[in-house]
Amino acid sequence: MATLTLRGINVWDGLRGAAVESTVTMEDGHVTALGAAGGADFDFSGCTVIPGLIDGHAHLCFNAGTDWRAVYDSDTAGRMLLRMAWAGRSMLEAGITTVRDLGAPTTLAVEIRDAFRSGLVPGPDLLVSGAPITTTGGHCHFMGGEADGELEIRKAVRNRVKAGVDCIKIMATGGNMTRGTNTLAAQFTVDELGACVDEAHRLRKKVAAHCHGTPGIVNAVAAGVDFLEHCSFNGPAGIDYDPESMADAARKGIVVSPTVSVGYRRWPDDGRRRRRGEVLQNIFAANVPVLMSTDCGIPGVPHAALAGGMDVLRELAGLSPVDTLKLATSRAAELLGLTDRGVIAEGQRADLLVLDGNPLAELSALERVRAVFKAGQLVYERGRT
Repeated sequence: MATLTLRGINVWDGLRGAAVESTVTMEDGHVTALGAAGGADFDFSGCTVIPGLIDGHAHLCFNAGTDWRAVYDSDTAGRMLLRMAWAGRSMLEAGITTVRDLGAPTTLAVEIRDAFRSGLVPGPDLLVSGAPITTTGGHCHFMGGEADGELEIRKAVRNRVKAGVDCIKIMATGGNMTRGTNTLAAQFTVDELGACVDEAHRLRKKVAAHCHGTPGIVNAVAAGVDFLEHCSFNGPAGIDYDPESMADAARKGIVVSPTVSVGYRRWPDDGRRRRRGEVLQNIFAANVPVLMSTDCGIPGVPHAALAGGMDVLRELAGLSPVDTLKLATSRAAELLGLTDRGVIAEGQRADLLVLDGNPLAELSALERVRAVFKAGQLVYERGRT
């Protein structure tokens, strides 16, 4: 692979508090030098280069529309695969170079991940869970992941690992997108969730638990899952935040993936956004690890809208732009166990996002994408096909 050098740029390495003027040289998919020139040039004068973004919770098989279920049910396997390819490409062109897909038919999820990795079609580097494990009739049962009782749950984990998934997803509570489920109640007992964790860890896979209602969050923490998805603390009378569960999560190193999105902007002015912000502030105050995620693909959350979700998180949690950026770059890579990316440094994977403007001053610069490099290859440049 040819040596490429980006010139005339300000580089934010994913760690420091500011960008510095430098050059970035890449070869064989990795950064080989900072501040040294050589090879073919890209002149991005005045631009800022940051690590490629990471979205910790996505659904490439959903279309982000209010008609999502009708579209999902009418899709053939081939058409759904094409839909997933389109969604992945839109994310890549927005500078999202790594994505964790936490819910799609297992075979299709593995196929599209492998297609992206081989370069057959353009898309981000995917980590996939396949169909979430859920109760009979439980949240997202239509993906084919129903399992009841500890033995069935263990078999479900084994089948997914056999199919080639990267992680395991389990539905600890019901969900808003599955009629007839209860978002406030636990779907699995602590022992059932524990069987999932035990089997997954035996097979060297981590477990992400979907949990909106407080009882499901409490059960998931007690069972020792690795990730709490949403972690909404919903209760019958509104927010039902449980500080003991978050203290326990912090002790165990359980990560919260809060799925904050541009969809929050459309909530009515009834205090819901403020209360969600208070939950997020409490989670950060409890020193629980947090990574950026959006749940993109659900209604009102386009796949390429990570930048908008980051600005919502910044506002609700009271974070600085640089600390928000870390949650989608260096911190996300660390928490997902991706030691080869998330920062711009010699020897690291050359996933780079070139922006007009400085996102450390204003996160809106994330939406002004000039170019995207994935593993050292130019995969998108504004104005070029």
